[in-house]
Amino acid sequence: MSRSWGRRCGAGVLALAVAIAAAPPAAEAHGPVAPIASSYLARIASVPGGVEANVVDADQRMWLRVAPAVTVVVLDYRGAPYLRFSPAGVAVNQNSAMYYLNQTPAEVPPANLVRTTRTDWHQLTGGHEYGWHDGRLHALASVARLPGATFVGTWSVPVLVDARLTAIRGGLWHADSPSIVWFWPIAVLIACVLAAWRLRIAALDLHVARILAAGALVGVAVAAIGRELHGRPTVSVWQLLLLAAFAGFVAWAARRLLVRRHGYFFFFIVAVVALWEGVVMLPTLLHGFVLTAVPAFLARTATVVCLGSGVGLLLVAFRLADRQRDEIGDLDREDDFDVEGEPAWGVET
Repeated sequence: MSRSWGRRCGAGVLALAVAIAAAPPAAEAHGPVAPIASSYLARIASVPGGVEANVVDADQRMWLRVAPAVTVVVLDYRGAPYLRFSPAGVAVNQNSAMYYLNQTPAEVPPANLVRTTRTDWHQLTGGHEYGWHDGRLHALASVARLPGATFVGTWSVPVLVDARLTAIRGGLWHADSPSIVWFWPIAVLIACVLAAWRLRIAALDLHVARILAAGALVGVAVAAIGRELHGRPTVSVWQLLLLAAFAGFVAWAARRLLVRRHGYFFFFIVAVVALWEGVVMLPTLLHGFVLTAVPAFLARTATVVCLGSGVGLLLVAFRLADRQRDEIGDLDREDDFDVEGEPAWGVET
């Protein structure tokens, strides 16, 4: 297989990686799904007694846990009952406009629904906690801000606690995007790999691949810990299973890197995983608030390492693949000749 084939494949994979990185994050009608970063963050200031509240996904969702002996009714945008937390569990009023708006995809509420429309309760769960999208948390995000201001304004979610009107209150904050300087280490790392790549020294290529793979594994481990241990509002069993899968991969790859021989395909796998993790974590380099279980600086550093080492390792992996194919081709050609240099199939005399 020619070197040009390997270069074309490498260019294709790199182009695909860039396209994925440039694509917007997945979204539903109510904003990004489990965002890893955000420009806005809603914080809770006060909660009625008997109620535990958390804002989930920066400013997208509200989560409540209510004491079993307390009855709490969450009112919708029009002041009609939307959710009811009671000793029997959580029920939703299907005659609430918010019920239709929170469908996936969102539906247009019937025009005849008003605050006084008769309730139509349907049980959601026998538990005493529930989360839902609430536009009141981020409604102020569309309001013009003063230059340099971080505090946007206050919000409230009206509730009835044992028939007494009160509210969950809080504020909305804004953070500017991180400095573009975060992208420079990625560019510098790729430039260094290209410089080493141009020398065409087999031992150097392998040494660079090992260093990049080690860095990629560290970045993947930190990023996975930050993502999967971030509660929404608690850490789910699925998150723990995903974290265990990433930990198993990192342990396997680290052991193989240290004690076993490894070819280009091993480096290719590590590069793909690192690039995937880097693309998932890319919003941490674009938005001010980082939603992970690790500090923002560490999460952004892991993102940079994953992206830089992933792209660099792909380049080196394709170089190693080309070299291995050339070596196999040389061996095949040697087998076609006898020890005296004549063709093995003989020459008529």
